[in-house]
Amino acid sequence: MLTAIDPDRKGNRVWKVTIPPTLEPVSVEELKSFARIDGSGEDNLLASFIESARQKLEDYTGRAFLEQTMVMLMDWWSEKEVYLPKPPLLSVTSIETLDEDGVATTYAAANYFVVTESIPGKIIVKSETSLPLNTVRDYAGYKITYKAGYGTNPNQVPRQIRNSILQLATLRFEKRISDEEIPSEVTKELRHMRVRQRG
Repeated sequence: MLTAIDPDRKGNRVWKVTIPPTLEPVSVEELKSFARIDGSGEDNLLASFIESARQKLEDYTGRAFLEQTMVMLMDWWSEKEVYLPKPPLLSVTSIETLDEDGVATTYAAANYFVVTESIPGKIIVKSETSLPLNTVRDYAGYKITYKAGYGTNPNQVPRQIRNSILQLATLRFEKRISDEEIPSEVTKELRHMRVRQRG
């Protein structure tokens, strides 16, 4: 699992995928058709190239492609609006404050709105409601669990993303490498989809 760090002016935030997607945006059969690969002897290798291509392009775009569960930890909560990394946002499962022993207290869902339509998605604490409060822990005292991605069906992922995964997985199969820079011919369809993370 990859962990990202956003050392913005509002306090350090870290986030990671805790439950990865159960499917990939493209199948092995789609990749074999795209790359004109016959036989099934290398299907496991092709599946690994699809997964690594998806992860690399998620990092490039700053997005989640298929539904996955994310957890974000924050050192402090200073404003009414909190943006959540790796859009599109599907839903917020919980907001919790953590004490020094990691014991969680749930912040009531009635205290905030969830805006899934914005990119990135965000939580807005209601105007008449106090912000989540943590007075006994100096770091990572706020925990937000949420789901991100375009949905659970690969066909919900935009075609340009799926095409780019096929291109990158094919290149990795042909070169038998998995961690090179993404070629510009792969990213050209995705440049307009890159998301700048917001505090």
